Amino acid sequence: MNLDRRQFCRGLAALPLLGQQLANGARRGRPRSLIVIWLDGGMSHLDTLDCKPEASPEICGDLRSMRSAVDGVFVSEHLPQLAQRLDRCALLRSVTHGEGNHDRGSHLLLTGQRPSPVLVHPALGAVFGHEENTVLPPYVAIPRAVEYAGAGFLPGRRGPFVVGGDPAAADFAVRNLAADPQRVRPRAHELRAALDALDGPPRGSQEAERDHFVAMAARLSADAAARRWFDLGGESPTLRQTYGRHGLGQSCLLARRLVQGGVRTVLVTDTGWDHHTQIKTGLTYGFPAKLRALDDALSALLDDLRTQQLEDSVLVYVASEFGRTPRLNPLGGRDHWPRAQSVLLFGAGIRPAVVGSTDARGEEPATRAIAPAEVIATLVAALGLDPDLVLHTADGRPVRLIADEAAPVHEVLRT
Repeated sequence: MNLDRRQFCRGLAALPLLGQQLANGARRGRPRSLIVIWLDGGMSHLDTLDCKPEASPEICGDLRSMRSAVDGVFVSEHLPQLAQRLDRCALLRSVTHGEGNHDRGSHLLLTGQRPSPVLVHPALGAVFGHEENTVLPPYVAIPRAVEYAGAGFLPGRRGPFVVGGDPAAADFAVRNLAADPQRVRPRAHELRAALDALDGPPRGSQEAERDHFVAMAARLSADAAARRWFDLGGESPTLRQTYGRHGLGQSCLLARRLVQGGVRTVLVTDTGWDHHTQIKTGLTYGFPAKLRALDDALSALLDDLRTQQLEDSVLVYVASEFGRTPRLNPLGGRDHWPRAQSVLLFGAGIRPAVVGSTDARGEEPATRAIAPAEVIATLVAALGLDPDLVLHTADGRPVRLIADEAAPVHEVLRT
């Protein structure tokens, strides 16, 4: 059998990982899950996880940095809790690509594939975990899903279940989830059946997809135990305060509840990271400030996964579509900058490490440039998915899950 370079490299990476997964599986018996924390808009690497305290003011900006638990790594002083825990994480500081638009950058960092005018690729949450016939949805978005976090060219049923609302609100509840299914369902079924009868046979694929969602909703609404995983009231006030009584914190707590209940992928979306003006104000003022909320949420999630004994079965991926310009613009903000950004990983299958670096200005990788496809390949490896998996479009076209030549970042995978 002939192996090309890509297959050979993947095989070498998979051997130690497979042994670890078999050992973990024997002890744990829990399938791995993924929490994606998506900082929508483009997180500034220079003001968060790749600070340059020795750079000139127009580069490092007005926000001060602090030493982290990892020697030589400086992070924002507004992330003090995360700084203390950074030695439990994998920090990729040299992720780079060429897509400076929000939509194209999102497609890259959520799918690992370059955007195409004729094909939208599925996000990772739309690919795995759907073979299990569970009451809870395999893929959930809190509180919403960004454009390229969906099913792509896969059937619509692979898309996320969107909870909506504000998890930090006192009256937060998933709409209609708590409704009495015995009271709502008969009338709804009658109306849908009447509408279907107007079309007559044959039934189309869209109706089949709709029926799948209806059946899933019926199972979920009829199962009180499953519905309780969506109820943040099941957590102590102390823990809720630790996560932060804000949207990001409560969304991350809900994500932990859902993966604990059996959901395979949870996407947490936090908007408001597109700081073209006054980035210092945008990151440090507000109720709560963006950096404080991020610090609360990530630190609490790190600790909570360990407390709940989920650290070896839940992988957390923190990313956004690109970084931001090394120099402050005349309005005190930073613009889109895809040539350098930071990604944070922790949890299942991940070994704490710092991989890659940017130059003194944070402008581009100085060592170990990492492509988005390699980031997604790393997630695939850590989750135990087949890196050679081939998906198929509606017309039967084969498409690889991982772009050709993309190998995982071996330095952060547990052996």
